[in-house]
Amino acid sequence: MRSNQVLACFAVAFAFVPRARSEPRPQDRAVTQADLDRLEQKLEAQQRTLDKLLQLNEQYLRQLVGLLSDGRSPAPGEPKPADGKPEPKPVEPRVAVVRPRLPPKAGTIVGKVTGGGGEAMVYVEDIVTTSRGTAAMKQEGKQFKPHLLAVAKGTRVDFPNRDALFHNVFSVTPDNSFDLGSYQQGASKSVTMTKPGVVTVYCNMHSQMIGYILVTPSALYVQAGEDGSYRLPNVPVGHHRIVAWAPNAKPMTAEVDVTEGEPATLEFTLTRGRAGPHTNKDGMAYGSYKE
Repeated sequence: MRSNQVLACFAVAFAFVPRARSEPRPQDRAVTQADLDRLEQKLEAQQRTLDKLLQLNEQYLRQLVGLLSDGRSPAPGEPKPADGKPEPKPVEPRVAVVRPRLPPKAGTIVGKVTGGGGEAMVYVEDIVTTSRGTAAMKQEGKQFKPHLLAVAKGTRVDFPNRDALFHNVFSVTPDNSFDLGSYQQGASKSVTMTKPGVVTVYCNMHSQMIGYILVTPSALYVQAGEDGSYRLPNVPVGHHRIVAWAPNAKPMTAEVDVTEGEPATLEFTLTRGRAGPHTNKDGMAYGSYKE
């Protein structure tokens, strides 16, 4: 096929090559060197035209071969696509690289709280999370047990009645106030603590029943021991505000840099007062009910 196309191109090329016309000249005129030079120039021009046509033909043949290669028919024994279109090239699957999530760097804070009376709490103030946990403050022996309860923000606190009499648990603490009404032994009601701070809990029937719920911004809190010493682990590395608190004491705040190495040390001194008298949920003095 290629040889036939080349011959055809040569035929086309020679068809367009201008032929030298014989110019009439007088019979007595002799051929001069100038005539020979002109003839030679015409031959050279024709040769250049022929070379150019051959180059164009060669380019055409290369393009034709390329087109035939792209749209070639399948070789014998090669499966032919059903729709006549070339089969798509297979795509290599990408492998997802899963990098393990490293746990955050954390350190520990240790120290001692003086003046807490064995009820001091220490917590991180500047880290805020929301808990979905639960806790309980029972009514038993006409007391709240435990007397002091610390929970993270978002914790649901249950108030089960274990006494063979009615109780009415309530609080007038701003942003965490509630009134559970009167309910008997075996029943339980609950409140979700949504605002960090100290919630003072009372019973509307028994004035001696006082409980404290410390709602911390996160689960990073710990209760100091009887001697006031504490150890607060798993604190993220960085600069933090730490608070120490105890019932009827003004909170004390200190700042500290936590690292992965040696534990950071913070000492606190609290001054505790006494719980003053309180009214019932209606703001009135407790009546003559036998408490």
